[in-house]
Amino acid sequence: MFNGNSGLKRDLKRVAAKVLSINWFRLVPNRIKLHLVRRAGVCDWHWYARHALGRRTAFLEGPSHFISFGNAEGRSPSPLFDPAWYCARFGLRASPLDALTQYVLIGDWIGLSPSPWFDTRYSRAGAKKAAGIAVVRPQLGRYLADYRETAGPHPLFDQDWYLDEYPDVRASGANPLVHFLYDGLSEGRLPNPYFDPEWYREAHPDIGEGNAFSHFVLYGAAEGRSPGPEFNSRQYLDANPDVAATGMNALAHYLAIGRQNGRELGKRPLSLTDLLVKRIPEAPLLPPGVVDIILPVYRDLVVTRNCVESVLRSKNQTATRLHIYNDRSPEPEVTAYLRDVAAANPSVHLVENVENLGFVRTVNAGMAHVLEHRDSLGALLLNSDTIVSADWVDRMVAHMRPSVGSITALSNNATICSYPNLGANPLPEGMDAGTLDALARETNAGVSVEIPTGVGFCMLISRSALETAGLFDAEAFGKGYGEENDFCMRSAKFGFRHRLAMDVFVEHVGEVSFADDSKPGKVIAQRVIDERYPDYGAQVARFCSMDPGFAARMRLTLAVWKKRAKPAAVLLTHSWGGGTERAVQAMAVSLGQTHEVVVIRPIEDRSGVGEVRVSRVSEFDGFDFLFRYHSPDELASLLHLLEATTLQIHHLVGFGASVRRAVSLSKIPFSFHVHDNYAICPQIMLTNAEGNYCGEPDAAGCDACIAQRPSNGASDIRNWRVQHEWALLGAQQVIAPSKDAAARMQRYTGVPVIAQYHEVDVGDHPVTFGAGAKPYRVLLLGVMAPHKGLNQLNAIVEESRRVGNPMQFHLIGYPQVNPVKDVGFTWSGAYEEEELDDLIARYNPDAFLFISQAPETYSYTLSHALRTGRPIAGNRLGAFTERLVDVPNALLLAHDASARDVVRSLSNWLDGLYSRELV
Repeated sequence: MFNGNSGLKRDLKRVAAKVLSINWFRLVPNRIKLHLVRRAGVCDWHWYARHALGRRTAFLEGPSHFISFGNAEGRSPSPLFDPAWYCARFGLRASPLDALTQYVLIGDWIGLSPSPWFDTRYSRAGAKKAAGIAVVRPQLGRYLADYRETAGPHPLFDQDWYLDEYPDVRASGANPLVHFLYDGLSEGRLPNPYFDPEWYREAHPDIGEGNAFSHFVLYGAAEGRSPGPEFNSRQYLDANPDVAATGMNALAHYLAIGRQNGRELGKRPLSLTDLLVKRIPEAPLLPPGVVDIILPVYRDLVVTRNCVESVLRSKNQTATRLHIYNDRSPEPEVTAYLRDVAAANPSVHLVENVENLGFVRTVNAGMAHVLEHRDSLGALLLNSDTIVSADWVDRMVAHMRPSVGSITALSNNATICSYPNLGANPLPEGMDAGTLDALARETNAGVSVEIPTGVGFCMLISRSALETAGLFDAEAFGKGYGEENDFCMRSAKFGFRHRLAMDVFVEHVGEVSFADDSKPGKVIAQRVIDERYPDYGAQVARFCSMDPGFAARMRLTLAVWKKRAKPAAVLLTHSWGGGTERAVQAMAVSLGQTHEVVVIRPIEDRSGVGEVRVSRVSEFDGFDFLFRYHSPDELASLLHLLEATTLQIHHLVGFGASVRRAVSLSKIPFSFHVHDNYAICPQIMLTNAEGNYCGEPDAAGCDACIAQRPSNGASDIRNWRVQHEWALLGAQQVIAPSKDAAARMQRYTGVPVIAQYHEVDVGDHPVTFGAGAKPYRVLLLGVMAPHKGLNQLNAIVEESRRVGNPMQFHLIGYPQVNPVKDVGFTWSGAYEEEELDDLIARYNPDAFLFISQAPETYSYTLSHALRTGRPIAGNRLGAFTERLVDVPNALLLAHDASARDVVRSLSNWLDGLYSRELV
């Protein structure tokens, strides 16, 4: 008896499994079964002759060989039916012919798959409906008969992409999945744009020496492994929690559903493979035909001459025709120059418009003329304010595929096709367009990424896209702006895609080819685009968010650094912010005068595998990305790819053991910068459980503290210090921000430590005072945590209240554990660093109070107080002692003084200061 839906499903599955485990066709004669499966269209005797008989021409012998020998040997007559896999799924004991018969008559009907590579239900869902004809063949038979009758055989095999990527397969007429499984895999061809076997092996070394794609299909996809550097399975599943309910793996869902729905992938972490230079292919396949370059000109002789001469200088294997259109230039010198060019170069086709037509109509005239040439591959639109280099046309043409409608070059000023950042950029300092183009060719050979729209400054439009989608819409877009966006969106509806060639760089000045004012034109064009294509903005935003060309731009940036030969400095630090972060940022600014500066922070580290955040603050080539490494060797390789000659270790927390091995392998000399006591104490602050200074006990005392408060994975103090002393012992220089911090670190490690304050402008400020009226206004700064003196502050406030409130305490910041606000203690909340001086002035304190219970190594908040010249009281502990000892009107307190003693000392000190001042 069935109990509920779940019980019903369970029982039905049990019954189905039992039915499928029975060999129903064992007693049926083999010739009848072979007749049935042949009529079902699932047999391929040409394939059988090649793979079973080893003779391509013996396909007529296939059926008899299979009956006599192949069936007994466990062979399959179908390239997409795997009898061993099929039988193992259901515990079926049957010959290949029996199993195939069961699949044809039963399995296909209930949606079973004949092999790991063919998903019957997926293929059937994407099958085209046969008009008025009942389909009697199983789905596998339909697919083998004509693969074009279905959207694809499996969600992980992108059939259309495969045929576009490998035009020789399309030209051969071979079934794409069969070709991939029996030829493409061994040739290194890919099943979709996201699977990368080399990357997959590096990322998942446990898969062994077997076929990478087979592992991914059979195991990896279900385990949530990522297929390649362009797709992060975990990130996709996290961003799309509904995927789990579909039962599909992340990549299958994206290819089958998410891509069409516009699901975002987000920026993925880069790997070492992403940052390595892409080698130039030996002989890129260039299609036969001519590329027609359409160059409209309006004004500016200098930029026009630079452009035309760069085109004439370029050397391409691809045949080209240059069509220059003078759109009735208002500058006679431009017209004269173009006539001279045409006279000196008979191959140049010069057209002079009788009236100014504007960019769109001029280009349309050129494209219409191009279509009259049957040998034309397409129209390459080129603005007159560009500079091209070397074999730029060959490289753009190399990205052409049957489904590619347009190809745009990389540029310094081409909105979403720009380098180094999206938008307008100057050229790298000291480099011209030719140098940058050569670097792009070297680092990104053959690399292109899909974009939602091309950019018309340098855009190759294929002939088929022009013939299918038509010319630009001159009526809607007047004299310019938006016409290429409209064309790309319109042609996309016909299945054309658009690519950005990352291996071609073209300099673009911007907005010289237009006769009208650019701003009104842009506004009108944007309005038309938004009305026609409501999702256009979302597509562009999604592209910018995912930024698929980021890895290629990073490779180019690293090549630029290498070419410029400017040394790079890498700073390793944590992600916690605070004083360490401020010191790191100040160091980055200082080093930035002479170095390319990169900051690396840990995200996670698991036994040598993890992620770091790599960032660079720069107006020109700033970046911020996650780098995923699979061994310390890859982390070391990152340092070399960054061309690091200077390495500074500012903190080790979060890196794990990987950073020690990586620094050692890199062989880059490094300095160690002390910001706290992490290297000698896992508690970092040298405080006990109550938040008070621990007094730095012996090893037994430290071990007892660790046992009471396990922290940062420490087991005992001796091993902790041994694990972290390498950073000081191996450093060329160890620097601490105060004498106290330097002496302490030197005492524990025996390594000489240099004391060097973070700032040099905090002394010799004029002495100033507050109002001096009771109750005295005493100001504290920052986040008040227990180790910063929160418990002492509470006791001091209470004591002050008990003796009649001689002082009012105010905190610019906030306490970690909020006490009740009263007349004796208030706080203002979190603040930004740049606001602090104004907040201090607004409060107008009579004095500052610093009661940290941890030996501070420096304290930036103390620097703010010193700059005011106001009286300062602080605990005689850590850097406060040396920084306050010679300061006028300063008071040093014992860190372990009672609240009564502190209140008495503060009150007497302030009375003395302000009674003297008032006199």
